[in-house]
Amino acid sequence: MGRLASRVLRVLPAACMLALTACSGMGDNTRQALTQVQAKLAPTLPRPYIEDLVIESVKVEGNALVEVIRSPLGSAEKTRKNPRFNELQQAEELELRGWCKDPAIQPLFKTKAELKRRFVDRNGGVFFEVAMLASFCPAANSSAGATSTP
Repeated sequence: MGRLASRVLRVLPAACMLALTACSGMGDNTRQALTQVQAKLAPTLPRPYIEDLVIESVKVEGNALVEVIRSPLGSAEKTRKNPRFNELQQAEELELRGWCKDPAIQPLFKTKAELKRRFVDRNGGVFFEVAMLASFCPAANSSAGATSTP
């Protein structure tokens, strides 16, 4: 019994690490692809988005590639109170699919990566985020869909 326990204790840490890697989704090439895409996009920033908005940065957060888009003039708190705020968010959910056309994003199509755009005001207040799995990009898959997160 002592030998068996000794063997189990030697193999247990490795088995646990493999299980955690598989469950976390990081066993695939998602993290590496995210890092490579972020490194490719970061030197092109900041750049204009639309109107007075600026794509300020792109970063990796977990399994997500996050574009931070700043409004130098707006206030997140005031804007969220506008009765037409949901229309703006819905329009950006659709617009997110356009990011899929960027050739730099293509390595993420076959991963578990998520694409996010976070809209922030001049003080860092979040207007909203929109997100979708990179595998839902029209070029990666015939079915596309975007979801939003508050």
